[in-house]
Amino acid sequence: MVEIRGNRWNPTRSNHERPYRVGVNQVNIRPRQDTDIPMLADILERQQSETEYPFEWPMPYPTEQFIHRPSELRSWVAELNETVVGHVAVQTVQDDDLGRMWADAHDVPIRQLRCISVLFADRRYAGQGIGSALLRTATESALADGGAPVLDVVAHHAAPLNLYRRRGWQEIGRYRTDWLPDDVEPVYVMILPRDQTVVPPEATA
Repeated sequence: MVEIRGNRWNPTRSNHERPYRVGVNQVNIRPRQDTDIPMLADILERQQSETEYPFEWPMPYPTEQFIHRPSELRSWVAELNETVVGHVAVQTVQDDDLGRMWADAHDVPIRQLRCISVLFADRRYAGQGIGSALLRTATESALADGGAPVLDVVAHHAAPLNLYRRRGWQEIGRYRTDWLPDDVEPVYVMILPRDQTVVPPEATA
């Protein structure tokens, strides 16, 4: 069911390590490697009870498959002091009701959409700007190849929802996914206008 309501960076650095100075620590963002996935799965599993992400839990497939998906275009990890502490990916979008909702809002073909997804961080390092740095990296990458950034977020996930709003993301409607229980509000469907300046990361996520 669909309910419709109504500073670019240097792309030559998109796949290289990018340091962000946040507070007293430096968050380093680099492309994800296969060897990172077991540690990322452990982080995701540990933080789920606190964040309810992923919302569907336990999942009907291994955590590793949630992190590394067939639709993935690019992915990154965040490091603090050479320790992996977070993850984000950019995915292609399926030609379905949700995809068409995003495409109509951006006024682009579905193939041009870039979905920011699998964004999570180790809760032991909350407040270090990890989520903000990961979101910025993925958003910049999506914009660099002419993509149209999109995402969705569970309605009661207040922290990520507020982060996206602060970064200029706009809500274009609500959508009920197959995995969402009937007693839970439809997810927020969001886009980032392609002329939006990417806001620098801050030490709040």
